[in-house]
Amino acid sequence: MIKGELPSFESIYFRSSLIKQAVVGSFVRNLKRYPLFTTSLVVAIIAVHLSVFALEESIWKGSLLGNFSDMRTKSLLVFGARYTPAISAGEPWRLVSCIFLHGDMMHLGLNMVALFGLGRICEAVYGPARLSWLLLVSGVAGSALSMYGGTPLSVGASGSVFGLLGAGVVFGLRYRHHLEGPLKRVFGRGLMPWVILNISIGLFVPQIDNLGHLGGLAGGAIMALLLGNRVIPGEEGSKSLGQLMSWAVIGLTMWTVFMMFDSVMASLAS
Repeated sequence: MIKGELPSFESIYFRSSLIKQAVVGSFVRNLKRYPLFTTSLVVAIIAVHLSVFALEESIWKGSLLGNFSDMRTKSLLVFGARYTPAISAGEPWRLVSCIFLHGDMMHLGLNMVALFGLGRICEAVYGPARLSWLLLVSGVAGSALSMYGGTPLSVGASGSVFGLLGAGVVFGLRYRHHLEGPLKRVFGRGLMPWVILNISIGLFVPQIDNLGHLGGLAGGAIMALLLGNRVIPGEEGSKSLGQLMSWAVIGLTMWTVFMMFDSVMASLAS
């Protein structure tokens, strides 16, 4: 052994400790940045909800707190609720648009609190581009499983919220050897009780679309296995792929917004 050289196990421990400190430092720096993408998404969803309400009040005289009443159902269908017959008739954009719609203020409030809390953490890990794909894929996966499971009509961002939970669990388990104690409590097994609790609640509340939640959970978990991140050294992934993902999300979002607008205009003209 060369004089002054650390034993192999000490060297490994030292490098591991440095990596963990680097991961914590990177995560904390990212977390301190304002979560612009997550905030923008929450604001957009709230704006869509207010637009649905405005349409009801000005055209159909509906109620803000109506929970899938006839007026609210009509409004949601016009704006792009995930409605199986409409999708089967050639309107796949509803698999995306339904993520921006909510049945009432409580539904909206609960989802937005969860979306902002989990989204802020996941934005620190993945960055805006990857987070946008994570939310999109998990939301569509939840919509698709709900549809094929036999639920004819559904709305809400809860599939995407469960996608964030799934991504957080997988990230924590996948990189458990890179995470310090506090981060281990935030990710991985630390999130499992919340997953189990929310799935259990869905078993006893008829209005909750558990298939949509399970689809979103699976979609988020799969994306967490495929996506790179910006806190683990060497796991950044392709920069060009990230840019391509950003443009793809922008294009898909613009198409969805156009289809929602076209649906609303067609309804007002009829």
